[in-house]
Amino acid sequence: MWNIIGHEWATKQLEQSIANNTDSHAYLFSGMAGIGKALLALRFAQALNCDEATGTPCLTCRTCRRIERGNHPDLRIAGMASQAVGLKAEDAARQKELKIGTVREWQRDITLRPYEARRRIFILHDAERLNEEASNAMLKTLEEPPPYATLILVANSTELLPTIVSRCRVLRLRPLPRRQVAEALAAHNVKPDDAAMLAAWSGGRIGWALQLVAQPEAVARRDEQLDALLALQSDGISAGMRWAEQRAKEYRSGEQESVFAWLELWQGWWRDLLLTAAGCPDGIVNIDRRDQLVQLARGQSLAQIHAMAMRIGQAAQQLRENGNPQLVLEHVVLQVATAR
Repeated sequence: MWNIIGHEWATKQLEQSIANNTDSHAYLFSGMAGIGKALLALRFAQALNCDEATGTPCLTCRTCRRIERGNHPDLRIAGMASQAVGLKAEDAARQKELKIGTVREWQRDITLRPYEARRRIFILHDAERLNEEASNAMLKTLEEPPPYATLILVANSTELLPTIVSRCRVLRLRPLPRRQVAEALAAHNVKPDDAAMLAAWSGGRIGWALQLVAQPEAVARRDEQLDALLALQSDGISAGMRWAEQRAKEYRSGEQESVFAWLELWQGWWRDLLLTAAGCPDGIVNIDRRDQLVQLARGQSLAQIHAMAMRIGQAAQQLRENGNPQLVLEHVVLQVATAR
């Protein structure tokens, strides 16, 4: 009983590999943030060491329960969160990459044989953030792993050293169908209209949708952010420059993910405009703003809308390539101003 929403193909593949004794020493679970990678990694750790030894985690035995709580002696979990433990809040926020110290802790642990389980399991979150030194150290671990250890790298993308990826069995988790997300939310007592809205917003990320259910203030914040972005087209260039300056400050202070979230929300809006203008409204994400989308789409051409969506995507890519955040964001704001 994997107790995972969706990703049946992945759990079946893992279950069969355990049953046939063909499981790998290293895995890479990749996919968008909030899609369910962390839960799959934890369930796989349970399946490998479950007292029932059926290839499926029972979730009720002592081993499964201890792994669920994260306090099993043969389970090690690391990532950006564990690396930031003990740091001041501002220093933790500035952490941009996984450093070699995190990997070296793994290497010290991996030399120890299992204490009470069949296998020692090492789960590394945020693996796409391994810096060059840490990546090389990880590669050495993957090249000569002990036979009793299973390493699970969890990443939002497969943008790791190709030699690391080649030494792992890769499972790329795909977004879930919107209807499946809505049904899962309804099972958590979310009202049908709210479930449909959150499922559309989620882009198939069940973990992301469930997080919004638990944090209703995040729904209000998303609405406020979208209103602020839409206002950039009418409030003038000076207001846009102030917005760009504030986002650039956030980016430089370590809040890169927050800035990328702004750009993702903004690009999603222009994508919805494109679909609406093209007469394909069924695929829009912001289903709670259909009327607004219809009204705005009437005044712009398909080429104009498509160009704006592409520019926002290019801005995000330029930031990832270490472009100057203020210049990149100011350029996008100026493009919006001319798109009126």
